[in-house]
Amino acid sequence: MSHCVITIARQYGSGGRTIGINLAKKLGIAYYDKNIIQIASEDSGINARLFGRVDEYSTASRPLFGTRTGTYSRELLPPDSKRFTSDENLFNYQAKVIREIAEKEDCIIIGRCANFILNEREFPRVLRVYIHASWDFRMKDAAEKMSGSPRELERFMRRDDRRKFDLCQRFTGKDWDDPAYYDLYLDTGKIGKEGAAAEIERRYLKMKEKEV
Repeated sequence: MSHCVITIARQYGSGGRTIGINLAKKLGIAYYDKNIIQIASEDSGINARLFGRVDEYSTASRPLFGTRTGTYSRELLPPDSKRFTSDENLFNYQAKVIREIAEKEDCIIIGRCANFILNEREFPRVLRVYIHASWDFRMKDAAEKMSGSPRELERFMRRDDRRKFDLCQRFTGKDWDDPAYYDLYLDTGKIGKEGAAAEIERRYLKMKEKEV
């Protein structure tokens, strides 16, 4: 029996990370976010700071003649390869870690294209969630977490949205915010963080019932 996994992709300021942390505690399951980088670093022997380079991928580093087919594959290059620390190999190592985590325990995974990596055919018990909100809601939430003028916060959020969109498109060939790739598409500006958490929990428990 495969494990039940919740993947959460989210816009900055929508409360997705907070929802994930709180739900993991309530459900008593593991929570994975940036710690995936450390696990991938230990697994590969590659410095963790290099994995951060993949996270910062944006239009500034996107190839001029990019492809929408996606570059993600499961192939892991050996240490003696000239492309051992390439963005593609770094992404593949993170994907390897995500797959291994999903195979060993129930958990919540934030970001990192996990909803695409854990495909429906091999991982049928994955709840793929996208959390978003109105611009005003996100601006208010961001102002509570970050210092800076409204213009600076706006610039940061637009850049972060673009970064996530570009990273997903580069490695999976899919649009990060396309509802077709999610089981739940939740607007915290309308239903609140508590409402979103409650719906995710309800769907997770429904998956768990099928184990009996």
